[in-house]
Amino acid sequence: MTDIEIRRKILEMVYERFKEHPYYRVTPKEFKNTLHIGLKELRYNIIYLEEKGYIELQKPLEGSIFVGARITPKGIDLIEDEYQFNIIFPQAKTEKAIESNVFKEFALLIDELESIKNLNKDLKEIIIEEIKEITHELQKSTPSYSIVKQFLNKIKEKDFETYKKVIAIIKTPVITKILAESAKKEL
Repeated sequence: MTDIEIRRKILEMVYERFKEHPYYRVTPKEFKNTLHIGLKELRYNIIYLEEKGYIELQKPLEGSIFVGARITPKGIDLIEDEYQFNIIFPQAKTEKAIESNVFKEFALLIDELESIKNLNKDLKEIIIEEIKEITHELQKSTPSYSIVKQFLNKIKEKDFETYKKVIAIIKTPVITKILAESAKKEL
């Protein structure tokens, strides 16, 4: 992973954490485990982002460089301006990006589920939300195999027929390759 890719991932992580809880911080250990990088790589990339004003670091009285990181308003504005974010921190080039028709298939599946009358309303909402989570994960520059697998398992437990339909969408060669690469890194 290049430094630009690492910085992009760091910003995405602190942004997601901010959306979960604005005052929570991402720890060095979380960065290292998620990004699969060493402390040295983490340090100089995190300092770069801090000096650019995209993140703020919680610093200890002595010892390590930081104990937690959170995104600044400037960082939030950058991420939310997708065009500018992609210019400053371009996504990693993969052989092929996931084609938009895959996401259209997910949208059609959600529409189909919403029209089913004999499925419990609460269960239907949960399944639809899990499909949206899979879609969201697949839209990331490097989707996580374990996160996709987690949501697939939840769908499988709730409705096996929907699970088969989601698997059929995910089995496209591009998604399979991207998730296989992710699985190698995660497992």
